[in-house]
Amino acid sequence: AMAPFGTLVVALLALSLVTTQGGGELVDNETDSLPPSLLQSKNTLVIVGSSVVEKTHSVFLNQLKKKAELYEGNVQVKAAEEKGVKLRQWGRWIYDSLVLLAPELNEVGGEKLNDVVLDFINSGRSVILVGSENMSPGVRELAANVGVVFSSTDGKVVDHFEYEEEGDRTVIKATNYMSDNAGSILSKQTREGTLYWSGMGQNIARENDLAFSAIRGFSTSYCPTKKGAVSKKKGLNAFTGTDISLVSLVQARNNARVAVSGSFTMFSDAFMSKKGSSNKAFAEDVSSWVLGYKSVLRFKDLKHVKKGTGVSQDVYRIKDEISVSLKIEEWSAAKQKWLPFERSDVQVEFTMLDPHLRKTFKKDKEGKFVADVTAPDVYGVFKFVVDYKCLGYSYIHLEEQVPIRPFRHDEYERFITAAYPYYASILSTMAAFFVFGFALLYTK
Repeated sequence: AMAPFGTLVVALLALSLVTTQGGGELVDNETDSLPPSLLQSKNTLVIVGSSVVEKTHSVFLNQLKKKAELYEGNVQVKAAEEKGVKLRQWGRWIYDSLVLLAPELNEVGGEKLNDVVLDFINSGRSVILVGSENMSPGVRELAANVGVVFSSTDGKVVDHFEYEEEGDRTVIKATNYMSDNAGSILSKQTREGTLYWSGMGQNIARENDLAFSAIRGFSTSYCPTKKGAVSKKKGLNAFTGTDISLVSLVQARNNARVAVSGSFTMFSDAFMSKKGSSNKAFAEDVSSWVLGYKSVLRFKDLKHVKKGTGVSQDVYRIKDEISVSLKIEEWSAAKQKWLPFERSDVQVEFTMLDPHLRKTFKKDKEGKFVADVTAPDVYGVFKFVVDYKCLGYSYIHLEEQVPIRPFRHDEYERFITAAYPYYASILSTMAAFFVFGFALLYTK
């Protein structure tokens, strides 16, 4: 009598593991060797405000779909009003990444937008968030919680100098791109063009070291009041000049990535088709970065050995020569495999409370990062620390504890050069005592 019930229970459990929402695969973190933030997105959900957006933003949506197909992924586009749109089911995330082209959205799958998307980001997954002058309080709150604050004046950014020739001074011809010497985010093609942008300005707090601006306003840009003037309210001076961020990027401590744009029309077909526009290239660069197609790093095989022996030790001695090696790899979406990381600015620290040594790694013939260090003349519990933070690349932070001991009593040199004067004084004292004793005993 229990057999049918048991079969039903097993079937339901199996269903909870494989059920998908709209064809997206459930991601099982327990079977992944890497966290989601270090994995290329395979299943992306795009939520649009209405079905009309699929026509007005078709170039951007097709761009996402083609790239996903090229890299063995899948993109699903759903209107916000559709029933059954959700990010998680049975306590599991259905998608790897999320694109929100719905500025007026307040909830997803019956859950508050801010709550569910923050949980999504905290799990290591990535988001593209697009706002507008008509954005909902939920979108504002979500942006603020990832470190990006929208202007409260509800007016589009205005620039009376760097605007489109047709006369609309809220359509800015932006070229103030981020300083990206590593080329980890923006391509040369993007930098050589003009980004047509119209929307709400943002600000990133100076103390926020997780967020940065992909492109800023000009010194002549400002967020106007309802009367069209610059606001004199305290705190709103942050929304003037180059303090205005047009598109902001965030890389969380768990390496989840977020892009926040205040311009909905920036991704539209109308703006992407303008002559000399870099909107299409910019959108491709930003989406590739957010979705994990580029600048994703992983590390493995941290080793330390005593030079000359090639043997790793639990405890090293002061002044020992130690060789530290590490493998760092960068994900190649084009080849769908991990390749050796090519940059040469990775450093290792030998630290006890404060760094005692800092050394830049060199690459050997096998592509490993290698550094030779000498243990300091201080004993205690030290750590090898690699803390690599290069703009746009995944963070790398690892620590390896290494105790350092002093010399044992039988490891000191038998005769120390610096002690020769003391040796001489002892020998001369002994000789003088012998001469004195001989003279005392044998002279009258």
